[in-house]
Amino acid sequence: MARLTKGSIDFTGSIGGVSAYKRRDMEGTIMRTKGGASKRKIKNSPSFERTRENNSEFAGRGRAAGRLRWALTFVRHLADYNFTSELSKLSGLMQEADKTNVKGERSILFSQHRDMLEGFRLNQKNPFDSVVRLPLKCEISRETASAYVQLPNLLPDINLYLPWKYPLFRFVISLQAVSDMHYNYPKLSQKDTDSAPAEYTAWQTTSLPYAGERIDLQLQDKSKLDDSWTFILAIGIEMGMPVSNTIVNTVKYVGCAKILTLG
Repeated sequence: MARLTKGSIDFTGSIGGVSAYKRRDMEGTIMRTKGGASKRKIKNSPSFERTRENNSEFAGRGRAAGRLRWALTFVRHLADYNFTSELSKLSGLMQEADKTNVKGERSILFSQHRDMLEGFRLNQKNPFDSVVRLPLKCEISRETASAYVQLPNLLPDINLYLPWKYPLFRFVISLQAVSDMHYNYPKLSQKDTDSAPAEYTAWQTTSLPYAGERIDLQLQDKSKLDDSWTFILAIGIEMGMPVSNTIVNTVKYVGCAKILTLG
């Protein structure tokens, strides 16, 4: 491994048999020659059996994280860090818990490990629970494929602390369902998911008390939702800036969200 020093021609990418790249934990540009076993050898050689197992399970964790990320479609824009990598780690723990299948073919069973995702935060700087400082009553009904959230009465600077300096806020609530993931870790498709339209409260003035309300959500196709499916109820807070008496623009990349509960 070599590094480009200051004053050298700096670049990233590949030239001939040399690759140049940067790392967040190191200064400068790192250079290395290309090498390693061929794709064909990795795919077929008995000596790379463990590598194939690891590659298979790595791909499974990535697709499982993508499935969970899909379930957060309506609130993921409120994240302040790359939470996908955390979902991948959690998927890996679920994968390792499968003692039935051999390594390389282990399942990722959300339905058996819902507790691992309970309260999952999409924010590190201003998590949802530091903004809304009251517990929210909520419930998922598997029988009716529905859920509700009871938002409490909130008072600014008492149990509602909005650190963002914008005049309006609103809640967004979503209910999604995903199926367990088995080998060979299929890509996300419509048959593996079910969703309810996101529900939004009216825009609220940040300086005034908020009168709590109940929000109900209903999944679209409960006929296919057996015990192997996991319902994911999530909530977020968006901030708004009025542009006229009737139009409010949602402020991009500002707010917070989390998974409320699973069922």
